Amino acid sequence: MDRLYSAWTELLGWMRSCARELGAEFVVEAHFPDAIYRLHRELKLPTTIMGASLAFPETGERFLTALVSPPWARDRGIEVRIVKAHVYMHLHLEEEGLSYEGRPLTERRLCQIAQAAKKGLSPVLEPA
Repeated sequence: MDRLYSAWTELLGWMRSCARELGAEFVVEAHFPDAIYRLHRELKLPTTIMGASLAFPETGERFLTALVSPPWARDRGIEVRIVKAHVYMHLHLEEEGLSYEGRPLTERRLCQIAQAAKKGLSPVLEPA
């Protein structure tokens, strides 16, 4: 299995944990097309989720979204976006895990970013 999708599965777990911590809702936004339509390509990934968000439970309004490229894409990667803040983070897969601009992305850091996004603030993307 590709390391990118292992890292993606870990990021989804972090998002679920952050949602619980922040009183937010974890929302599955999209599944890989192969998982939906059962195309001829067998999906050998640890999850069928291709996109997910964190949302306000009262309104369903998203404040943080994350997407992973499908396995057949040429330039695969993971992106995290802060809704309404014009913040776009293209995550890179390093030996030790995911990073943003050379800095490791941890569960704690993702939750800090999500908390700032929930408050309507553009997070400072520096190491905590």
